[in-house]
Amino acid sequence: MNKLVVAGAALLVAAGVTAVTDSSPAPAQAATASSTSLRVGSFNIQSVSLDKTVGLQRPWRQRRATVVSQVMGERLDVLGIQEANPSKTFKSRLVDGANQYRDLQIGLNKAGGSYALTNVYPYNCVNDSTTYKCVYKNRNASHGDRILYNTRTLSLVNEGATRYKVQGPGADPRFAVWAVLRDKVTGKEFLFVNTHLRAGAASTRRSQWYQMMSRIKALANGRPVVSVGDFNIHKFDPLSTEMLPAMRRAGYGDVLNQSYEVNPVANPRALRTVNGWFNTANHLSGDVRDFSYYKNRAKTGNNIDWIFATNSLRVDEWEVVVNWNPDTLRMRGTLPSDHNMVRATLTLRTS
Repeated sequence: MNKLVVAGAALLVAAGVTAVTDSSPAPAQAATASSTSLRVGSFNIQSVSLDKTVGLQRPWRQRRATVVSQVMGERLDVLGIQEANPSKTFKSRLVDGANQYRDLQIGLNKAGGSYALTNVYPYNCVNDSTTYKCVYKNRNASHGDRILYNTRTLSLVNEGATRYKVQGPGADPRFAVWAVLRDKVTGKEFLFVNTHLRAGAASTRRSQWYQMMSRIKALANGRPVVSVGDFNIHKFDPLSTEMLPAMRRAGYGDVLNQSYEVNPVANPRALRTVNGWFNTANHLSGDVRDFSYYKNRAKTGNNIDWIFATNSLRVDEWEVVVNWNPDTLRMRGTLPSDHNMVRATLTLRTS
């Protein structure tokens, strides 16, 4: 058995995590020798700069173990993370690393993983460790938006980051960070993009979103595309009337096939969903009823964290990763973040 699977299972048992799945049948169509299963995820891990102990919110040093166990438990090939603070200022609040994204990487690998960052530079400066008296040098650094990939299954071909022209108010710059990755078994390459759009004005999100799409068009070069992140938009936001169809037209629609104000999904794309009725933002609540359609589990949560993928790719499964007690409708253990991780299993074809 794969060492990563064993380690992930052990972590889940130690953390008291019980897998909760829907009763829908597993996909009948099996992957062929000319295809490979790809497990992708998106996780806003909440910046260590926001550390506090209020209600159910806990500092990063306590949350990291939950984040690690959930990532390991999902056996991800590639993960886009947001709010992974790059500053060494908060080193005393970390467990191992010099900054938050390195701390997560170290935690994953200590737990038996084999994860690498596509880019390790904190800042685009000659002295890349700080922005103090920064002399600009492009290092493809992307602030808190980072990509982690499993070196047992994937190899890195190329990587980069695009800073958005329209930033909107806020101290942390926003990027579209990307990587071309190659499956080690089939040799199939794909483009993976991760972003965190600025909350607030729709005009800012629209501008950033279209710039990301333009960059994807320039980079894809016939490769399948997976685009993930915290887009700060849900399906009841009027902006989704424009942007969800725009993504489909560009060739990589939502893996659930959601549409503006349509719930349940009219024509589901994912063959199976797990905990699909949860919202991806949990508002640091321990009560499942605060962020889910617990009374109508045929509905899809109002998610601001998304996974988009090339329209022709088969979506075998989609999951909102939550550790909850079905008897009490309460969350178990330490909350990893104010967001729940989302995960999809896709089938990449070699032809």
